[in-house]
Amino acid sequence: MRECDTQFPHYGLAQHKDYPTKAHVTAIHHPIFAPLQPKDKSKCKSKCKSKSKDKTTKKPKHLDYLADMRESDAGAGTLVRWIRQRAKNMHGWMDWVITNNLPLSFCENPVTRRYTSMTPVCVETLRSAMDSVTHAVEAKIRVEMPDQFGIVIDGWSHASEHYLAVFACYEIDGIGQYPLLAMTPLINDESGDDHSARTHQAFLDTMLRRDYDKKVSDCLFIVGDNCAVNKKLATLLSIPLVGCASHRLNLAVQAYLQQYEEDLDTIHTWMKKLRTLNHAAKLRLKTPLRPVVRQDTRWNSTYSMVERYVRLATFLSAEDDEICELLPSARSVKRLRALLDDLARIESVSKSLQGANVTMMDARVWFDGLVDVEPSFERHLGSRAKVVHAADFEVGCCKVLAGETTRLTRAETITLETFVVEDDESDDDTDVGSFVLQLERKRKRAQKQHKYALLACIPPHV
Repeated sequence: MRECDTQFPHYGLAQHKDYPTKAHVTAIHHPIFAPLQPKDKSKCKSKCKSKSKDKTTKKPKHLDYLADMRESDAGAGTLVRWIRQRAKNMHGWMDWVITNNLPLSFCENPVTRRYTSMTPVCVETLRSAMDSVTHAVEAKIRVEMPDQFGIVIDGWSHASEHYLAVFACYEIDGIGQYPLLAMTPLINDESGDDHSARTHQAFLDTMLRRDYDKKVSDCLFIVGDNCAVNKKLATLLSIPLVGCASHRLNLAVQAYLQQYEEDLDTIHTWMKKLRTLNHAAKLRLKTPLRPVVRQDTRWNSTYSMVERYVRLATFLSAEDDEICELLPSARSVKRLRALLDDLARIESVSKSLQGANVTMMDARVWFDGLVDVEPSFERHLGSRAKVVHAADFEVGCCKVLAGETTRLTRAETITLETFVVEDDESDDDTDVGSFVLQLERKRKRAQKQHKYALLACIPPHV
């Protein structure tokens, strides 16, 4: 059986020697044509035209021909056959290139075209399709995005270029939404090397107005690293900055590890020695474990290094003088084991912060637990630490999420005013009834707790 027979079993195209052409696929998807069952050669009972040369039957008077087409599809109940082949082909190329982080020129590679069944495309066509998809997604976000929202920003440098990623944060039917708004190099037309807070503000305002018909003044909060630029940006916009919890945790751990620096340097040197060719060959004969060194910018690499040292120490030979000379003392080993227990707790908090649906209250509870174990963490993880830009806002959010709205201070209440959900109850009946009933209604309104929007979906980290 030819391949076209299996690909189009219910359509009269099996007689063609070559693969179905674009015209064939277009004809098959046209609603005027109905599928022809392989063994059903009887004529239609209703008044229809006779069979055409390509063995399809025109059924313009059948009211249920759409249902027949769906039932005849290999994936019954789907509308795959209604999608244009050109659209499916372009989606396949974009999915292949984008998902695997491949260069756009991959679609023009001769080897790629040789072993793929998709119709070849050029780089210009692929880039144009990606731009069209981008505009379509932006249009959908523009319609969905409410008037009040927050943004999550994160910046990094690569190849002497500074990039900025911007995500939106808003609620739809009580569910948090975090679509990507922009990911682009931060370029200032007046000064290319100006990455100040005002440049960030101008970029955000231009991007929101151009792509989403929003103003930067509609933004209610910013989530980002606890750096000077983000703090200045939040001050310029007169909105609170929710500092990244993972960044604060990293600062706290880096300060905490200073007292163990000598012991950690010894382990780091020992690990580097084990990575040499001769010692690595000896180690492979005893265990599949490999040495791990730490990185200056990632504290969790220190945890991995100490944990790997404890596991590798049992496989070392006492006869290897070159390695034994680099081993830490018994006192250092005792300190490192105690450090490993502390780092294990911190590692669990760090991984939990990266989970989905983590709220600011969750981060606050975990940080308070670490402060109870190690009081020195209060400097960076405390609720009113110096690194926090808007302490009243963060503390107020935690109280609201914990159901302790009545405990809000005056300053915390003021910072949360823009998040209050207005009550639809009418005040027309304030003066109705006796004087006592009026006073009772006023007392109940005063005791009624306000409802706040967006607070539950604010992420505590970037």
